[in-house]
Amino acid sequence: MRPEDDLRLGDRVVLSGHWEFPDGTTGVVAEPTAFQVQLAKSGEWVGHRRTTSGRNGPVTFYYVVFDQPTDDGSGDGPYGGAEIDAASLRRAPVA
Repeated sequence: MRPEDDLRLGDRVVLSGHWEFPDGTTGVVAEPTAFQVQLAKSGEWVGHRRTTSGRNGPVTFYYVVFDQPTDDGSGDGPYGGAEIDAASLRRAPVA
């Protein structure tokens, strides 16, 4: 397991390599919104983590509240938070 697959509520994170949100976007791991939970299959969200089946095995997601509203490049934003795959999250350096 990579360290990014065991993030806790309140952990500060930096996005890197995400297909929509820009590298360097910062935020905090938070509980998913009721809307996010409603969109997922029953049981996928366990607390602040969602795991689903991917082509190459399980994929873990976290809900991240952004420090600043962030555009995903589609013109639909800016967003205050989003569900982000663990592979695109890094713990933010401690200041």
